[in-house]
Amino acid sequence: MKVQIVFAVLFAFTVYSECEYIDGSYIVQLKDDTTEVHIEEVIQKIEEHTLSSREDMEITSSSLLLPLIFGKFDKQTAEMVSGLESVELVEQDQVVTIDMPLENPAEYPTDDIVYEDKNHTTSDESDCHDSDNDFKDMEEMNWYNLTEGSDVGARKFPVPKRYNLDIIDNTHCIDGYFTPYSNGRGVDIYIIDSGINYRNKDFRYLEGGHGRAIYGGFDVEPSNYGWDTSGHGTHCAGIAGGVHSGVAKEANLISIRVVGKKGAGSVLIKGMDHAYERHLSRVGQSGFKGSVMSMSISSGFSQIKNNHVNAMVGKGITIVTASGNQGIDASNRSPGSAGQNINVGSHGYTKLDCKKPVAGSSNYGKSVHIVAPGVKVLSA
Repeated sequence: MKVQIVFAVLFAFTVYSECEYIDGSYIVQLKDDTTEVHIEEVIQKIEEHTLSSREDMEITSSSLLLPLIFGKFDKQTAEMVSGLESVELVEQDQVVTIDMPLENPAEYPTDDIVYEDKNHTTSDESDCHDSDNDFKDMEEMNWYNLTEGSDVGARKFPVPKRYNLDIIDNTHCIDGYFTPYSNGRGVDIYIIDSGINYRNKDFRYLEGGHGRAIYGGFDVEPSNYGWDTSGHGTHCAGIAGGVHSGVAKEANLISIRVVGKKGAGSVLIKGMDHAYERHLSRVGQSGFKGSVMSMSISSGFSQIKNNHVNAMVGKGITIVTASGNQGIDASNRSPGSAGQNINVGSHGYTKLDCKKPVAGSSNYGKSVHIVAPGVKVLSA
């Protein structure tokens, strides 16, 4: 879909993570022809080898897309498992963290959370924006009149201060407007990140009213209900689908929170699986057009994470990843280096001209499929 590709190019903003392994935590990928019986056999062998129960080792499994086992055991057990006939790969899990400090996270009441009811509105109408993200200029232009009959043909949106939108919609660079192919109505964008601040006014509907950003049902800290405690996920959600800051201004924004103070590759995979299950429940519903997963997170290279991303794309999900901001070859980072995803690097364009020097911090190389604005981008 054109709308997916249009807003895909904006995800150059990324989470930074050093290559840090998690002691005693492993991910096992079994071969494609594996059955539930084979998965159970491998788990039993792990129990026999360690003389510990699966509960003690926190062993879980998934066969939604790839046959996977997650668990906590020692290196010797991992080596034993890697030699089993039904096992394809064994990897030590890696930490994924955000490079922004997590200070004094907001206390959000759970009774204000939007789940699946788009008619529900939050009780707090405050804007929750930084002072630099002033949307007064947008509201004075009365966007709601400009978007009457949205999603039918091209619509022009005045975009002062948002060069990142202005530059991606035409070959003539800056013209003062953002004219997308579509506003993304019927598309679900899963923000697989640090959460979303649902109350942010950038997540209103074009015609007004709250409820377009919702909790997707997965949080690394379940009692947090997908609320953003760092600001990163909210910023990325705004770039994807903010009514003022974003490309797909009528898409649904769904929080899948896989990073708190720290995250892990295993949690990322489980979050993706949860999003995919929700996607399957949406297929066939009136007005539903498809799903996109936005992942501006990265860790060191992981073949299992990459395999999982490619399997997800093979099921019809558009996956957009940030290439990373370490200034290195992007093939050394996952999940961006998977191959079937859209991996986005950052260019340093900030002036009203058409020069697009690659940002010095952006990762580069054959694993980068496209570059997009990634410097001084205003968002939620």
